[in-house]
Amino acid sequence: ALFTVRDFLSKISNMQYMLINLLEAPLLAILLAYIIRFQNDPDKPERYLFRYNDNVPAYILICIIISLFMGLTVSAEEIIKDRKIQKREQFLNLSRFGYLFSKISILFTLSAIQTFTFVLIGNSILEIQIGLLWSYWGMLFTISCFANMLGLNISSMFNSVITIYITIPLLLIPQMILSGIIFRYEKMNKSISERGTVPILADFMVSRWAFEGMTVNHYMN
Repeated sequence: ALFTVRDFLSKISNMQYMLINLLEAPLLAILLAYIIRFQNDPDKPERYLFRYNDNVPAYILICIIISLFMGLTVSAEEIIKDRKIQKREQFLNLSRFGYLFSKISILFTLSAIQTFTFVLIGNSILEIQIGLLWSYWGMLFTISCFANMLGLNISSMFNSVITIYITIPLLLIPQMILSGIIFRYEKMNKSISERGTVPILADFMVSRWAFEGMTVNHYMN
């Protein structure tokens, strides 16, 4: 509880950090959804109808990538920035589990807020049915939680902030390539993919499972 309170007070005292992280999701949602709100009604070309918007699969993929990006960026410095504090407190026998649990609790809460505002605004602009709001949020929140844990790991692994931020694109780009939407699996290099099967590498990508889950749920419901 003390670790959580300390971390929370540290974050809310940094207004730039709070503003960027709370405004990032709604601004990205507005930008993305507004650009791909494609008016293609055959009867009234100026009118927007969801069922004629061919950009929805791409929207789902970008939602996933943005959730990964936000989850990584909020957590990537969490442990490395506390190195001096940890060194000062290493002889006090404080709970390492308590420290990590406090980080996870705050990051998950922040990611829940970010993904909810993103989905609420993006789906509203594209007129995706309100019934899909919670399934969208649940999937994107889960992805952000995964990214939070990944960010904490790279924050603990490296000793330079520059190295961490160089690593983030290396983690994100394979998620895009192997998601199954940008490049079809049957048209990938035959050494990693066989026709009619999902490459083993793709099975390790959360973007592949998230995209499949969201599109199947979209189709069914």
